[in-house]
Amino acid sequence: GPINWAGLTPFAAVPGVMRKPMQIRKAQLADAETLTSLCITVWIDTYCFEGIEPAHANYVLNEYTAEKLKQRIVNSTVLIAQIEELPIGLAALNAKSGEIETLYILPRFKGLGAGKALVVELQKYTNLKLHLTCWEGNDLALKFYKRVGFKETGEAFFELNGKKIRNVEFTCS
Repeated sequence: GPINWAGLTPFAAVPGVMRKPMQIRKAQLADAETLTSLCITVWIDTYCFEGIEPAHANYVLNEYTAEKLKQRIVNSTVLIAQIEELPIGLAALNAKSGEIETLYILPRFKGLGAGKALVVELQKYTNLKLHLTCWEGNDLALKFYKRVGFKETGEAFFELNGKKIRNVEFTCS
């Protein structure tokens, strides 16, 4: 009969993915194009829940370029979570401030432990407490950060197309 997808996590549709080992490694300049694609995919999936508005398209195409990713790889700590050498997630850390600037996992690979593995690995690159901001409407991420030991410590605002968007500030305890 037909498969009942109700209640299955997104990665259940990826045959055998649970049995394959995941690795965390530092990003190289050669990863820039692949990571740009990953960032755009995750950003659109997270923030364009009513479709892709022109302001979203402009933002994502300006913010996530291979050139900007190369600058981040040089100036920040950028780590990749990968399965069989193919990136499924990335994290970028400003080691001088302790801020996790980006933590993105491809939607179908959420729930495999990549996010937690990246956070644990990032902590090795700074003596400071890790902290970050997360959009208040990103329920999955908000729950994730609390689950891995972050506490809500304030709020910050992000402006896009003249709209103020509330973010929650988190600090790792």
